[in-house]
Amino acid sequence: MALDAVFKKPFAEQVDYFRGKLNLPTERWDDIAGAAHDRAFVVAGAQGADLLADLRGAVGTAIQDGKSIDWFRKEFDRIVAARGWTGWTGEGSKAGVAWRTRVIYQTNMATSYAAGRWAQLNDPELASLRPYWRYVHSDLVSHPRPQHKAWNGLVLHKDDPFWRSHYPPNGWGCRCTVKAASRAEIAAAQAKGLDTAPEGWDQPVDATGAPPGIDKGWGHAPGATWHPDLDKYDYALARDVVARNMQDGVFGRWVQRIDTAVADMLATPELAGLAKDAQAKALRTALGAEESYPVAVLSPEWTARIGVSTQAVKVSDYDLIKQAVSRQGQSFDGLRYMTVQQVLDNARLVVRENRQMSIFVSDASGQWYAAVLQQTATGKGVFLKSFRRSNERDALTQARKGEVLKKDL
Repeated sequence: MALDAVFKKPFAEQVDYFRGKLNLPTERWDDIAGAAHDRAFVVAGAQGADLLADLRGAVGTAIQDGKSIDWFRKEFDRIVAARGWTGWTGEGSKAGVAWRTRVIYQTNMATSYAAGRWAQLNDPELASLRPYWRYVHSDLVSHPRPQHKAWNGLVLHKDDPFWRSHYPPNGWGCRCTVKAASRAEIAAAQAKGLDTAPEGWDQPVDATGAPPGIDKGWGHAPGATWHPDLDKYDYALARDVVARNMQDGVFGRWVQRIDTAVADMLATPELAGLAKDAQAKALRTALGAEESYPVAVLSPEWTARIGVSTQAVKVSDYDLIKQAVSRQGQSFDGLRYMTVQQVLDNARLVVRENRQMSIFVSDASGQWYAAVLQQTATGKGVFLKSFRRSNERDALTQARKGEVLKKDL
């Protein structure tokens, strides 16, 4: 049975997982490591924004509509030709192209499927009924890995640390899966001694840096760090998730990608002479991809106080582009967005005007920063519209313009 036949019927969690990724240019397949793949779409060597967006679109359609690998190969050929992509690994031979397209297609199909299943298996209702998981080795592979076959039928609690590194797929071409175990399956595993992780399961192999049976770069559970709906989690957990995700490099590379693209386009004659508002409008049209990323979490006190139904604070590429234009020539690194949570936690002044909140904070050196949040009309979304250097006079001026929700000046 072909792999694409296994994934003919996509499900919502699988599609949502893939849609939530950011496009990131890379040179090598291991430029993005481990769990960072939960948040980044990469194709080794694909660096052009248009090329990456086209490849992302083809993979997304394949996932959503259950397209075959033959369909994807035709799309790949069309995209490569249209974008003039050359020098990629596998180029130049029929076997090379077949291998490269199979890797892209199978990897994204398998990991998005696994991530969607992770979300389903961890659904509170199902988890309360069937909290144990069973490892299932696939007979579809031509060359089974001995360790994967040995794990077949292994039953462990869903919170067992084994699953954090051994939840499949566990390598290139791996088709193993995990299912919620029934009482009969738990009893069968106990009878066979398959109710305990094998000895040495967590000891890294020098050649790969991963446990035995796990390919290099695959020692993580697809979807384990993906939380598309942060409002399903309490404040402390949601905050921890966002903080950890902000540190894995994906967000920083996304901001740098946008900053670089903005700088390159601003240097062109077509944009160099325009006013900043006109520049921002043109750049948003050219570079915007409707991407967003959670950068902070509002406390229950603040969600209730401002009347929103979400605790996640996101920044969109649309706003990053505009802010990158505004920051030109300033000594303000876009990576400072990683400190937005600190601004919310230590705010000295919070002023509300309609659906916007201006938040001011000063650090130990006396430098002031201002963040502007805007809630959507429905109250189901909160976005960081601006983040910049400021001063106390700016804060005092803003305090006279709206409703003061907090003041410690």
